[in-house]
Amino acid sequence: MSGFWNYRVIFCEGKDSESPLYQIHEVEYNINGKVTNWSETGAAPFGHTVEDLQADADRLKSAFEKPVLKVVRKQRGYELVEVETGEEAYAEPPAALKG
Repeated sequence: MSGFWNYRVIFCEGKDSESPLYQIHEVEYNINGKVTNWSETGAAPFGHTVEDLQADADRLKSAFEKPVLKVVRKQRGYELVEVETGEEAYAEPPAALKG
């Protein structure tokens, strides 16, 4: 069974004289809500019609309803954690995946 994805705000600390940066990214999860992957670049809305573009922009806005994340280096790779708590990023699986 496959997982799911959503949009999340990811914070990136600035290097040297660079300012910190916040971007919205696509984040993928397994069926239990554990992060499995995230987009390397930020997301931008798109659509084949103005209405499609508006709907996608609205979906992007949903990222602001969830805790902000940041990428941290671990012994074996990288992980997304919540900025405020330092806890591993998680998302509640959609009801369709729970059944």
